[in-house]
Amino acid sequence: MTGAAPRALRVPYVIAHADEGAPQRLRFARRPFGGLRLAYDNPRRSDLVRGVLRARVLNNRQGAPQWRKLNTLRQWRCMERNLCQVCGLDATDPITGRIPWITTATAFRAIPDVSNSGYTSAPATCLACIPESLGMCPQLHVSSAVYTVARSEPAAVLADMFSPGPGGRAVHTGEHNVLVGLNEPALLRSALATQLIVRIEDMRPLKVT
Repeated sequence: MTGAAPRALRVPYVIAHADEGAPQRLRFARRPFGGLRLAYDNPRRSDLVRGVLRARVLNNRQGAPQWRKLNTLRQWRCMERNLCQVCGLDATDPITGRIPWITTATAFRAIPDVSNSGYTSAPATCLACIPESLGMCPQLHVSSAVYTVARSEPAAVLADMFSPGPGGRAVHTGEHNVLVGLNEPALLRSALATQLIVRIEDMRPLKVT
């Protein structure tokens, strides 16, 4: 008698796939009231979100999973709508109204002098998907904690930084994953956002069984 076949690893909703890349043809364009701002050669209204230029990606979930990379559109959607990063559904507990969240040392930063609050680039995880996430994600074995939070609010982005080159061409500065606050317009003008960061508040430890 043969044993049961191992369960296939589910690819989380937020993970990027190999065929979701998009051209990033960038330049610095002069704004109507002066000053330069990073833009695409063929700008679209959807490029600017919350005052920052967002990196273009496809949203087809085609190609091999890129386990160490998040799809910018789906990550952003999860953060703005409190969707589960694994299944893509609403992560808010319908009974308590609170949002379950797994934090890690690499994706969470506590706010000094503000108790039970912090910044994170990792989306929420619904109660149904937490056991699977903790059991199957190697990164969560290293350092993770599970909380419920009362609310989340967009606060910053992780971005690649650019500077103007000859003819307005955008030149990458070599800086990746730079934390830029949504209240820093001078920096946002030179930033290409790849992930949205939210502030989570009223964090309470959640015991996972």
